[in-house]
Amino acid sequence: MSKLTSNILFSALLTLVLNGLDIVYHLATDWAVHLNYVAIKLTVIFAATFLIAQFVGKGKQQGIATSIIGPFMFYLYYVAANPTLNREVFKIDEQFWFFFLHAAFMAIAYTAAFWLHQKSGAYKHVSYIILAAIGAVALDAVFIMSRLKMRGFDEEQEVRFFTFSVIALPLLVYFIASAITSWKNTRTLRISTSILAGAAITLALWDVLHGIFAAILLFVMYYLVKTYTLEPHSIHGLSKRGWLLLAIITGLIGGFYQFLPRKTIKSIAEFLIFDITLFGYTIRQNDLILVSTLLLVISVVGFYKIYALSKAPAAKDI
Repeated sequence: MSKLTSNILFSALLTLVLNGLDIVYHLATDWAVHLNYVAIKLTVIFAATFLIAQFVGKGKQQGIATSIIGPFMFYLYYVAANPTLNREVFKIDEQFWFFFLHAAFMAIAYTAAFWLHQKSGAYKHVSYIILAAIGAVALDAVFIMSRLKMRGFDEEQEVRFFTFSVIALPLLVYFIASAITSWKNTRTLRISTSILAGAAITLALWDVLHGIFAAILLFVMYYLVKTYTLEPHSIHGLSKRGWLLLAIITGLIGGFYQFLPRKTIKSIAEFLIFDITLFGYTIRQNDLILVSTLLLVISVVGFYKIYALSKAPAAKDI
């Protein structure tokens, strides 16, 4: 497996687990979970996790940096973005203290990913369950929310329907299936527990489509958990001067859009894109904020890469 593929799988796994933990917390404490909100979080945190894994590496220090940079960039997005939801109905986590919660969730995901390969006994089993079951819950939540949207539910109907009781049964099923597989991780058992999990959800909810999707997504999580690797080396990419130039340019552009007043951003958006619609989607000012956030992610990771190069100038990158 190439390093690029390994890092994509690793980053996708951690991002799903963080979001799964966050979704369970939100629903259990009556905070809203919204599809667009989840999509933005997946995008921003995956970008930070992947860039750090690819260009700085994987390890304890990188895990701390990933747990801070990804959640903080996501927090910056929600501070800068234009609210599009009724805040009386949607309690979204733009409060600063949620940054610490998201950082803790990423730290749990990152630790579980390392313990699965480096520990034995209970640590290994618990790590496997966290990665497979919680990641499956994140995908299940995306399935439920996408289905509600396709059925014509508006945003307020969706948030009133999608409560903890809706996700509780799938969470239990994925937990049991992952616990069984953690003790004897064979291909036959992975397939069997995926099928049984889907059958259990089908019978309990009288929902064949949900059951089929559950079986598929659980097997996908098994695949992610089984195939990612923890190579310590990073890709050099650019020279130190090149990284500095990239970090400054992306930081200036990203910061420009990130911290402008919303009215100014809206004016710029209208001037630049003239309400262009692509594949049925109308580009909005918040899309510029998302792009600027991703540029800031690149900038921060660029500066982190410079720090890593200065701390280990003789290290051999591959």
